[in-house]
Amino acid sequence: MLLKKKRFVIPALLLVLIALAYSLLKPIWLAQLTELEAERIRLITPTNVAPASLNRINSEQLMADLRWLADAERQGRAPGTPGGIAARTWIAEQFAIIGLAPAGSEGFLHPYSVKEHFSFSRWLRGKNATIPGVENAANVLGLLPGTVPGLKPLVVTAHYDHLGMHGDTIFYGADDNASGVAAMLELARYLKANPLQHPVLFVALDSEEKGLQGAVALFRTGLLQAEQLAFNINIDMLSRDTNQLLFAVGTYHHPWLLPLLDQLQPQSAVKLLPAHDRPWYLAGNTQDWTLSSDHGVFHQQGVPFIYFGVADHDDYHTPRDTADKVDVVFYHQVVETVLRFLQILDQHLASN
Repeated sequence: MLLKKKRFVIPALLLVLIALAYSLLKPIWLAQLTELEAERIRLITPTNVAPASLNRINSEQLMADLRWLADAERQGRAPGTPGGIAARTWIAEQFAIIGLAPAGSEGFLHPYSVKEHFSFSRWLRGKNATIPGVENAANVLGLLPGTVPGLKPLVVTAHYDHLGMHGDTIFYGADDNASGVAAMLELARYLKANPLQHPVLFVALDSEEKGLQGAVALFRTGLLQAEQLAFNINIDMLSRDTNQLLFAVGTYHHPWLLPLLDQLQPQSAVKLLPAHDRPWYLAGNTQDWTLSSDHGVFHQQGVPFIYFGVADHDDYHTPRDTADKVDVVFYHQVVETVLRFLQILDQHLASN
């Protein structure tokens, strides 16, 4: 009997010692990984950029659209609220004026609702695992044909919802993400006159702030099928100059994007930084933005992606995220950079 007890006690003690060693060493290991990732990012951060010479995007129209979306009348554009409904109606009108083809389930619109539920995957990542219910939400989709028949569409996404109102306080959401939607509209206007080889599907998404539910609904309802899509370009928070940096997230998952960014950088007036997409066991406590915005849903569906956005700033998710805080010159050049990336990507995919 004593021998049997020892057989159980010794493995149990080993497990306890391993767990103790892991708990003691993990913080040191993560700190080292974090330092290594910080050094990696420092080394790949560009030091020089091209002059701000590109002028294909109408900066005045860009800012007018951003101001409209971030105006107090929109009341923060929470899903299903009068401000959110007004925003989606206006975006659909802009798509029609530009000349995009309706690509939703009801014209330009793709209505959906979500019941409150528990997300196991978010729980595993330490996020709020309770996904709130959403009523009267809708994505807005418009399609621009390409010049070469048979190519799969590039999907440009930007969420138009924000945090709405808390009491009498408006969360305007100028950078997050009126900036992305205004950029999308200007990209659509330019590409309507100068089409790519690929079709481009422009998608203004609802309920991003409530667990990426607009992007989830695209696939949950069967409106989009992953195998029918070529690529996702997600634009979320573009208008605040944080040391001229524009993060390009996704190259860890798709290394073939790096040469395209290398081709783009000499033509860009902003510093393109491919980072924030490496898992914790490589990057330690450095933030991983792979699933942080709507591109994450496309990634989970197996669609290759890139996410363009600036770093979080002091006004992020506060009532201070207003249109007057936009860095207009920087914002303009960011949109020019995204446009040029679309052109480079289009050429690369069409020839491969």
